[in-house]
Amino acid sequence: MEGREALWAVIRRPGKGGLAVRAAHLPGGATRIKRRRADAGDALRLDIESAIGSQTVTFSYSAPDLAVLRITVALKPATRLLIPFLPRDLYPLGENDDPLRAEGRVEAAQRGLNTGVSFFHIDRPAFGSVLYFQNFTALSDYFLSTKTTPDGAVGGEWPELGYLPPTPPQSGTPPTEPLPQGRDTILSDALIVFHDDVAADEQDNGLRFVQMLGAAYRQLDLPATEYRDWVARADRSLRDLDTAPEATVRHYGHRYAHPYTDTEYPDIMVQMSLITALRDYAVWRKEPIPIESEFRAGLGKFRDRKLQTMRRYLPNVGKDKDKNAVDSWYLYHPLLNLGRLAVDGDAHAKRLFTSSLDYAIKVAHHFDYAWPIQFKVGDFSVIVEARNDDGLGQTDVGGIYAYVMLQAYELTQDDRYLSEARAAIDAAKNMRFELNYQANLTAWGAAACMRLWRITN
Repeated sequence: MEGREALWAVIRRPGKGGLAVRAAHLPGGATRIKRRRADAGDALRLDIESAIGSQTVTFSYSAPDLAVLRITVALKPATRLLIPFLPRDLYPLGENDDPLRAEGRVEAAQRGLNTGVSFFHIDRPAFGSVLYFQNFTALSDYFLSTKTTPDGAVGGEWPELGYLPPTPPQSGTPPTEPLPQGRDTILSDALIVFHDDVAADEQDNGLRFVQMLGAAYRQLDLPATEYRDWVARADRSLRDLDTAPEATVRHYGHRYAHPYTDTEYPDIMVQMSLITALRDYAVWRKEPIPIESEFRAGLGKFRDRKLQTMRRYLPNVGKDKDKNAVDSWYLYHPLLNLGRLAVDGDAHAKRLFTSSLDYAIKVAHHFDYAWPIQFKVGDFSVIVEARNDDGLGQTDVGGIYAYVMLQAYELTQDDRYLSEARAAIDAAKNMRFELNYQANLTAWGAAACMRLWRITN
């Protein structure tokens, strides 16, 4: 459907509303539209001329399990073209195709530079659920030409949703990064996945999201398979870690790894992450790695005997750091790796792990399983409460905490730890898509859920 300054694709379900997609933005209107012969796998291909140049809009459709509509737009500018603004491209439709009469909810949208996705459902009319996926890989030439990045580009406010192409910032000095004349540049490669069901509880929503995201991913071109000699890379990394003066530093007669190359103070999370990785590699190689023992020898200096916990920094950390400050997840991540070693039979790691559990539980109880971003280890005073204006802290710390508690249960068979794991997971209910603060923590939480289910069922 052609509007005055746009080409629209309208998807309807009889009596259940619909969805309007701005397939092409046509400033000043189209001067010519021609249907071209579609390539294999394409349903429709249109060539459109307008003041900004020629656009090719390709539609394809597949429905092996879930219906997926793909709309790809390529622009060949008539001249070197500055892009001041492009509008969002997706509108839910209510009664009489009115977006303002469509009722629904956006469950998830792109955060920062993560996947360009928006997941929502239209409840009245009962159109169902929609996952919009913008393939940023196909848009690389656009980002390079305009010197922009798609930071939070997919989302919007109901009912104006979808992709807002990034454009150079407007200021007293106009932008000078145009799209090149006469060369095709992909402006949009949108995949829209449809599901009949509408609003549901968070478990159903989560399952539906994963299924629909999988349907979108299956439409993407796979990268070519390349052989990579990971063993050789691992050996080179190990050699550099051991020999590069920028990689390690000595304190209290012990050797520690820098968190970053030749900078930052040693911290317990980095040391434990390296030690467990080195242990795994040593087991795989069936021979010890000497630097692992060197790193392990200095772990005791992180232990606070008064608080009975592992500190983030060594006691001699510089005055430019608050030695009492800790991010919530930083308290539990080192314990998780100590627990891994303890479960494998490491007696020293087990002592450090088990002697830190009471403090770990005390913190969880103090914050009622809803941890802030950062707090002081001595009195639990909050330094940073929330990640932004939504008031939410590190929402998925409960998952890694639960995993640590299950490690403790495996080592001790003490039901107290099982109860703690269950309490932390229960506290995460109704977080919906706000649960994910840091994906590695969320993954440990998912693993904890599976382990808890296997233990208790």
